[in-house]
Amino acid sequence: MAHINTVNGDNVTNLREYLNDEENISYDDFEQIVQTASEVLERCLEPTENGSVKGLIYGHIQSGKTSIILTTMALAADNGFNNFVVMTSNLNDIYEQTLERIKGALDSFQVFGKTEIRQTSRTTHGLPLALVCPKDPRRLREALNIVQLSNWENQPVIIIDDEADQASLDTNINDQNKPTSSVNRAIVDLRNYLNSHTYLQTTATPQALLLQDSQSAFRPDFVVITTPGTGYVGGNYFFGSNNFNNSGHIRLVPDIELDRLQTSNRIPDTVIQSMLVFFLGSAILRIQGNSKKYTYLLHTSFRQADHHLAAVLVDNFKNELTNYLRQNPNNPITGVSPILRTQLQNAYDNLQQSFANVPPFNDVLAETARRITSTEVIEINSVTGEGIRPNPARRHTLYIGGTKIGRGVTVKNLLVTYYGRDAQQPQMDTVLQHARMYGYRRNELAAIRIYLPTHLAQRFVDIHESDDLVREQCQATHLPIQLIPLMARGIKPTRRNVLNENTNRITYQGGKQYFPSLPISEPHILGNQTQELDNLLSISRYSNQQQPYTVTIDELLEVLNFQYKTPGSSGAWNDDLIRQAVSALRDQQRYQNIGTLVIVNRSADIGKSADRNYSQIGAVLPGNTGNAPYRINRDYPTLLMTRINGKIDPPRG
Repeated sequence: MAHINTVNGDNVTNLREYLNDEENISYDDFEQIVQTASEVLERCLEPTENGSVKGLIYGHIQSGKTSIILTTMALAADNGFNNFVVMTSNLNDIYEQTLERIKGALDSFQVFGKTEIRQTSRTTHGLPLALVCPKDPRRLREALNIVQLSNWENQPVIIIDDEADQASLDTNINDQNKPTSSVNRAIVDLRNYLNSHTYLQTTATPQALLLQDSQSAFRPDFVVITTPGTGYVGGNYFFGSNNFNNSGHIRLVPDIELDRLQTSNRIPDTVIQSMLVFFLGSAILRIQGNSKKYTYLLHTSFRQADHHLAAVLVDNFKNELTNYLRQNPNNPITGVSPILRTQLQNAYDNLQQSFANVPPFNDVLAETARRITSTEVIEINSVTGEGIRPNPARRHTLYIGGTKIGRGVTVKNLLVTYYGRDAQQPQMDTVLQHARMYGYRRNELAAIRIYLPTHLAQRFVDIHESDDLVREQCQATHLPIQLIPLMARGIKPTRRNVLNENTNRITYQGGKQYFPSLPISEPHILGNQTQELDNLLSISRYSNQQQPYTVTIDELLEVLNFQYKTPGSSGAWNDDLIRQAVSALRDQQRYQNIGTLVIVNRSADIGKSADRNYSQIGAVLPGNTGNAPYRINRDYPTLLMTRINGKIDPPRG
């Protein structure tokens, strides 16, 4: 692995000053970034070695992982690397933003964007060169062309794939009638040309990468977890618990009923309340000296027709509110209706819960009236072609829609987010990517509100908890975790079309049952296991069958510390991974090391199923036991044990 001779070379020193001056990253935070970059670089391939290494930089949503990328490049250049390829989004706004940041931050680097790459511009020998390329098949082929012309075949190269779980993976992996997807093929071609390279994947949502086949060229060999800087607020802050009623920022609302939206031609009262909180919160921040341009996001549904209707209705209300407040700007309350007066007072009271030293109500309304005309309503989806603007022009920007908010897009100074509806089959990585309320928002934290239905708030809690478990296990070993523990039904870790259906990918979900489809029955493998289990689960300890016993999760793990699955057999049960999943639950505070044990049957006549060609058992529980059998507590993990007497003759036995 790569040897680090210095962490204070010219490139790192210059970058430290740039990030401090241009992006307000403190020197203390930069030291943490250098430490993370060092953990990455020391696991990269040594410049004198041939071969390839794959690494994952596992960031947090909106935590500034580009700073980690820049620092890793600077540190690598100070320690003998000269050749870099940065692959980023095909969305032009994000691509240009990344290109400009690399150009501005890395002074001694030659930086070639897609224009220079296409024109095969000449390089200056001896200086580090970064090729910044969008993930487009044609652009990637052009990058390979300049790599070949620059004779990188036998030189060490670091490839950085930003948002590597998007676009890079083979979306045709399960369709033998289709070729490898074009972006994936182009990346593989580039990597295959190089005799010495490290391929660094970066993302905050690596579920699709971690669940790749063990033989995949896109499953990482090592993982480095990043640490957010000062002022970051993320899932731990907003969704660290489900005590929503005592949250200063979560506000529970009903689902937006789209039919009513279409017939009433009026936005719901909860949306009105969220908009008023946004305008008054912005005004308070300005009075307190924060003069930023603030944003609001309303996601009504996934249908673009609903976006347009909501945008029209929001714009109508904004105009109505403006007219009311502007009638008497110095004392706006005199111009509003009694209903609106109550709504404004409720919004002000709401903000008092999180702000200290809130200015008087009339002062806040006067500031709102002064600035409310500087408001723009923007419908964002593929029909309008509008997206999140990197530098909004108006004091207030109200974004309606949400489906065009791509990963990597930062919604600057987002104060209020309103989720009206959500997907029926949500994906963990997609939901996390939509968490645009996360970020470096300490200065405006008192004004931040998230409006969403209870079930969606709980979904964020469950997904955040799962994400934390994955991080903890990756952090402990610096290795890719083999399972994704999910805390609730109905959540998928990622999209299926990038995961090989023929390999054993494991995702365990709360509320579902898992058992060895072919338990071990060979005496030479079992040894004394049955007798040891008889002793551990003796009648003297657990006298009643089909009765739940409260035990510790440590006691469950003691029972699980045997072999149960026949090696090579199919099914979701994997002895090692089951133990990992249960161990992860033990270490979570919400479970308090509590579990349940049920002895279902001590002498069961269970055999292999004819419907499964006598290669698996069909089920281990009797029928009609329900989704929570034997009155078990669904809030804790339960181990159900059945002792098979082994008396059934072949082929079922």
